[in-house]
Amino acid sequence: MVNTGLLVLTNPKRIGKLLPIIKQHVLKTLYIQYFPEKNILVSSSYSVSPKLTGPCYSRIIANIYAFATNHSNSLDVRVLLSNLKSSNGSITHTKRPVELVIFDRICSNSDANTFMQNCLSNTSMGCKYLTFDEKELETEYDETSAESNSEDKLYKNVVLGGTFDRLHNGHKIFLSEAILRCTDSLTVGVTDINMIKKKMLWELIESCSQRIASLKDFTEDVDPSLKYNLVPIIDMYGPTKDDPNFEMIVVSEETKKGGEMINEKRKENHLNSLDIYVVKLVEDANHTEHEETKISSSNNRIRLLGTRLKTPNLDGKAILPYIIGLTGGIASGKSSVANKLQNLGAGLINCDLLAHSLYAPGMKCNTLIKETFGPQFINPDGQVNRKELGNLVFHNEAELKKLNNIMWPAILEETKYQINKLYKEGFEIVVIEAAVLIQAGWQPHCHEIWTCIVPQEEAVNRLMERNKFSEEEAKKRILVQPNNVEQVKNAHVVFATLWSHEITQQQIQKAWNEILKDLKKYLKS
Repeated sequence: MVNTGLLVLTNPKRIGKLLPIIKQHVLKTLYIQYFPEKNILVSSSYSVSPKLTGPCYSRIIANIYAFATNHSNSLDVRVLLSNLKSSNGSITHTKRPVELVIFDRICSNSDANTFMQNCLSNTSMGCKYLTFDEKELETEYDETSAESNSEDKLYKNVVLGGTFDRLHNGHKIFLSEAILRCTDSLTVGVTDINMIKKKMLWELIESCSQRIASLKDFTEDVDPSLKYNLVPIIDMYGPTKDDPNFEMIVVSEETKKGGEMINEKRKENHLNSLDIYVVKLVEDANHTEHEETKISSSNNRIRLLGTRLKTPNLDGKAILPYIIGLTGGIASGKSSVANKLQNLGAGLINCDLLAHSLYAPGMKCNTLIKETFGPQFINPDGQVNRKELGNLVFHNEAELKKLNNIMWPAILEETKYQINKLYKEGFEIVVIEAAVLIQAGWQPHCHEIWTCIVPQEEAVNRLMERNKFSEEEAKKRILVQPNNVEQVKNAHVVFATLWSHEITQQQIQKAWNEILKDLKKYLKS
C-alpha cells in the first residue's frame, strides 16, 4: 500500500471498476488527471484539446466524484484541473509526492517511465506504476462518455460560500465547478460559528480555521494557477455585498434563492449583478433512512457517531480494568446508553445512584450537608431532602459549589472502590455513568470519555415531558451543566439519541467493537 497515487484517466467510463481496485493499493490520497483518450499523443506526452474550455468537463468531474463517494469514500480523491483549463499544460503538479501511477489502459514500460519522468512534477523515490487492459474495465455506465458541448462563460473573479465541514466529494464538485469557470481570483466565504448552530450535530463541525485550512490545501492542489481568498463570514452576504470586482457566484440547488438575495443586496449598494451558476446536488447512494439523500456534511457527522474521535488516554494507566466515563447533559439519553452497554457486557456504575447512597443517615455526606446548609434540608427520617436541596442549589451558583465540594470527592472515592469490586467480579470494561464527570474533572481517571448529546430544544422537551418541568425550569437545569460544545471537546466518542433505539444501538455497537478490538491488541503487546 502507498499513501498517494495518481490515476491517469483517459476514459471516465472506467472509473467505476477502477476505484475498488485502487483502494487495495492507495491508502490516503488519489489524484486523478483526466486526459481525454482522443487527445493522447503517441509520444506519451499528454495534452488536452485547446478547443475545449474548463467548464466543458464539469459533468465528467461531477460523475467522478459521485463514483468516488459510492465506491471509495475512504480515499481523498482530487481531480486535477489545471491541465483541463490550459491547452498548453503538460506537467501534472501535485502537493503530495506521487508514489504510484495507475494507467487505465495498457502502457509499455517505456511509455510509463517517460510519463513519470516528463509529466509529473512531484514523485517519490522509487515511484511505481500499474496498467490495466481497458477491455476489462468496460462498463454499461455511459453518462460520462462524452464531454459537454456547453460554451460556458469564463470569469476573472468568482465567489461562493458554504460551511465546508470535513471537505467531502459534494464540496469538491461545488469548488471544481467554480474553479473551472475562474481565470484569476476565487473567493470562498466560510460560515463562522454564529451561522452553523441550526445545522444537524453542529457541535461536531470543525472550527472555522480548520475548514479554511482544508479548503486552502484542496484548492491550491487541484489548480495552483488561481489566487484564492478564503474568508470567514458572519452573514449570508459576506464580501459579496460590497466588492465590485465579483462577476459570478456559484450556488447549489438549495441556495439559489440566496444568490438572488445577494444580487438584490448588490443592487441596493449600486453594484453589478452577479451571474449565478447553479450546481446540482449529487445523490449519496449510501444514505440510510435517517440521513439526507444528497452527499452532505450532515451525513458525515451522523456517521461519526460511535466512532473514536481521538486516541484513548492510556498514559500511566493499567489497561485493565478499562474505564469508560459516560457523560452528557440532562435528558441526553445517557442512562439508555449505559443500559445498552451493560447488556453488551460492561460493568456499570451509576454515580447518581452512588450519590443517593451517600446521602443516607450516618454517612459523612449527610452530616456535612446538615452542617453546611442547615437541618431544614434533613427529613425527620434522617434522609437528605434532595428535592429541596436541588431547588436551592440549581438557583444559586455559590450554594451549588458548596454541595459539589462535599459530594464530588466522596463520589469519586466510592466509584474507585466499585471499579475494583467489578473488576474482581470479572468485568474487564467498566462504565462510569456521571453527569458531572467533566465539571468534576474526572477525565484523568478514565481511559475514554463517551458523551451523549441532543439539541437543547430536544432536551427541554424531554424534561418537560419526563419531569413535568416548566420550560423555564427545564432551561435552567440545562444551563447549569456544560454545553454540548464542551461535552464534545472532551469526548473520545459521541452518541446522539435523536432517532430510534435501533440507531442508538448501532452507534453503541460500533464503539463497543472498537474497544474490544483495541483491548485485544493492547493485551497482546
